[in-house]
Amino acid sequence: MNNMEFSVDLYLYMYLYMPSFILVLGAIVVLFSNAFASRFSRNTSLSLSMIFIASAFLFCLSLGHSSNVSNITLISEYIILTASFFFVFLTFSKHKFVEFQTPEFYPLYLFSVSGFMLMVNSNNLILILLGLEIGSLPLAALMSFNRRIYGLEASIKYFTASALASIFFILGILLIYLRTGGFDLNNTALYHDILAPQQNVYMMLMVFGFIFIVAGIGFKISLVPWHSWMPDVYEACNPVLAGYISIVPKIAGFAVFTTIFLFVSSGFAPNNYIEKLLKILLFITILLPNIVALLQKDVKRMLAFSSISHSGFALACIYLGNFGILSIYWILFLVTNLGAFALLWASKPKNFSSRYDYSFEKFYGFSKKYPIKSLTAALFMLSLAGIPPFSIFWGKIFIITQALQKDEIALAIVMVLSSAIAVCYYLKLIVAMYFKQPIAGDEEYYEDNITSPIKCIILICALLCIASIFLVSYLLDYHISLFNVLL
Repeated sequence: MNNMEFSVDLYLYMYLYMPSFILVLGAIVVLFSNAFASRFSRNTSLSLSMIFIASAFLFCLSLGHSSNVSNITLISEYIILTASFFFVFLTFSKHKFVEFQTPEFYPLYLFSVSGFMLMVNSNNLILILLGLEIGSLPLAALMSFNRRIYGLEASIKYFTASALASIFFILGILLIYLRTGGFDLNNTALYHDILAPQQNVYMMLMVFGFIFIVAGIGFKISLVPWHSWMPDVYEACNPVLAGYISIVPKIAGFAVFTTIFLFVSSGFAPNNYIEKLLKILLFITILLPNIVALLQKDVKRMLAFSSISHSGFALACIYLGNFGILSIYWILFLVTNLGAFALLWASKPKNFSSRYDYSFEKFYGFSKKYPIKSLTAALFMLSLAGIPPFSIFWGKIFIITQALQKDEIALAIVMVLSSAIAVCYYLKLIVAMYFKQPIAGDEEYYEDNITSPIKCIILICALLCIASIFLVSYLLDYHISLFNVLL
């Protein structure tokens, strides 16, 4: 009987963690292929990385895997692997960049993706912590590969933030273990009788444990006040890595946040404390970054602060009790952000000595020299701003509608006000491209870095932004069982 139970558990774990195992195997294969090759080939490493990411995605589609994981996990896996595939695909650029000519880049990239996959696959707090470390530490190394002083600075800041996140997360795990007597988030019913739930001291253990875990995850999903590292990282990284950081670690963090929120609110702690904490985080995360974004002089720093505000909208979905809306919102955000960063990547800065690679001043009169790029950039900015009928508008309208249905009037007002502020700073780039004259005459700050793969990604993202209503209808009509997850 024990052998049978062991074989069933082994079979279950194999289906649960096989996507992460495929990515780790891919990292090892790429590592050894570079070690024993006569000379490094970027195209070989890139192709192998894409093959293993695609293989992990195909395994996630299998019945054996999808039937053994939660809807939250499954949707998060799809988003992580899709974003990871297309962002590494962007490295097929016209010009050679030192970070992508480094043999270690591609194995570390796969290790990072495998760590975030492990985070969303696991319901054990120790394994979530392990996934957090595996996903974060390679990113700190990847940031330093560009060998610029700002890259090293961003790497150190990200490493420090990751270390602090781990410390807070471990403290949260400790307090939750003291309250429940276990690390497994699935078997909550087993722990209810271990400690007397009516005693306030045990309730406070869970509340403070949740606060520490929120702080740990807050570094990953860039919630205010744990967001300070993100603008500097965006500024120092190339658009490929900055775009990856804006999507993959965040959806992994939101998936873990949702799972732990479900666990904590299932009788271990009074809900009013948790709801008040989330509401405070929501208000400051949605509103404050948008105000700061108005003052930015660089497009990537502006996108960093806007991404923090978008994290606040995503957290609102968890607070309102609907992971389905969060999934739709983050898919729309993926499409728009992928296109925006791909467009930045299509223009290579000529001068890397200046502080800002993509300052607004360098885009003055951009439309006269690059009309197609300017039109596409305007489309993505309008979409990120939530202007109808483009993609993120539908995500925001779903969240605001959900808030009104649950009588969260103040939250709805804050989200509308925040969206109005966001329109102002997104329009700054459009104004710079179309209504400003170049400061230095005919000087060109960028040279063409676009290739056919990058063109295809930008085109697909632009079409999806324009026809987003059909994408949203498809998600709602044909995947209603996946998106109907109520907290």
